[in-house]
Amino acid sequence: MLEPMVDRFGSPVSTLLSLGQISGIVGLTLFAFNLLLTTRIKLFEDLFGGLNRVFIAHHIIGTFAFVALLMHPLMLALRLAPSSLHDAGLLFVPRTDNLPVALGIVALAGLTGLMVSTFFVKLTYRTWLLSHKFLGGVFFLAGLHALLTPNDLSADPWLRFYLVGFSALGLVSYVYRTMFPGIFVKRYAYTVSIAKQLNDSTVEVSLIPKQRAIRYDAGQFVFVSFRAEGLSKEWHPFTVSSAPSETGLAVTVKSLGSYTNMLSRFLPSMKGIEVLVEGAYGRFTFNRMNRQTQVWIAGGIGITPFLAMAKNLSAMPEYDVDLYYAVAKESELVDVDALKLVESRVPGKSFRLIPYVADKQGLLTAQKIAETSGNLDQKDILLCGPPPMMTAIKKQLSQLGVHPRNIHSEEFRMS
Repeated sequence: MLEPMVDRFGSPVSTLLSLGQISGIVGLTLFAFNLLLTTRIKLFEDLFGGLNRVFIAHHIIGTFAFVALLMHPLMLALRLAPSSLHDAGLLFVPRTDNLPVALGIVALAGLTGLMVSTFFVKLTYRTWLLSHKFLGGVFFLAGLHALLTPNDLSADPWLRFYLVGFSALGLVSYVYRTMFPGIFVKRYAYTVSIAKQLNDSTVEVSLIPKQRAIRYDAGQFVFVSFRAEGLSKEWHPFTVSSAPSETGLAVTVKSLGSYTNMLSRFLPSMKGIEVLVEGAYGRFTFNRMNRQTQVWIAGGIGITPFLAMAKNLSAMPEYDVDLYYAVAKESELVDVDALKLVESRVPGKSFRLIPYVADKQGLLTAQKIAETSGNLDQKDILLCGPPPMMTAIKKQLSQLGVHPRNIHSEEFRMS
């Protein structure tokens, strides 16, 4: 039976013990939920408003889980410190004669290493992804520690059922997404039909399905794994730049890091190469917004979701859109001809393409957008581009009186 509440918090020693136990339970619960978030289940996209926000939540919840799990041994050590510093110190030293404590120490050490590398070491995406594969092992050890440690909490059947349930949830989530994703996660087989060089650093890759084609909305992104010899098979997110009505699937790849640099070199000779596609993900689509009068703001490779959305406008003539396409120099503009073709073909209301080249016109600002499009507080504003640009324009839009609920951004990027 659990001790009465008055006894659990009746003295400094019992209070520290209770707080240590509570922080351990909270930390394990958050850890399990965080592993569940990595499954990319569509339900979480609906709850959080897109996969990019799911990963933001994953980052925040992971931090709280780490703090709670760190507080667990600290509280227990503080409980012992007044009577014996030696006994308090032993809580941080793995010993063969106390397996539950040893498991907890190893789990906390592993989690600390992963968190330090995530927050304070600039890792490549590949290294970061590899390091996070160890989270399941860390969680398994933490779960064993919680279940094997003898105390009045572990003796309570309902609490034990709760701990077993969340431990199982975390482990099943880890197995589903990390251990055997090829079995449980639906993926589609495509082949490269053509890779077209758009400029010195950007390639558009057209893919054709081998059997079933993926379903997606304009503006969504997919995870792609290119199966070319000599190229890593890791999964990377790319925004779909083709419209849902088009045959096949197109993604636009810009050289931004080690993987995309290598991929850009391989792509021109990859015709016929097999590609696996997972998705589609994201809620950054113009027809999900409240208003049909919209301003789209693209920075650099952030044009890709708007390419798909612009091509899809002909099927939805009720929309009135201004697209600002900002780049540092004119040579960075891609698919301008395709966008101009959309501009000339969209019936009914208007679609305006407004290229903005920084070395000729200066930086694009919310004030300049307001002067051209007017009444920004009456429009939905969609924004995709480099993080510094998006941060600056969001701040400027707020200063102009645009409510945050009318500003929508896509901020999911890996290189």
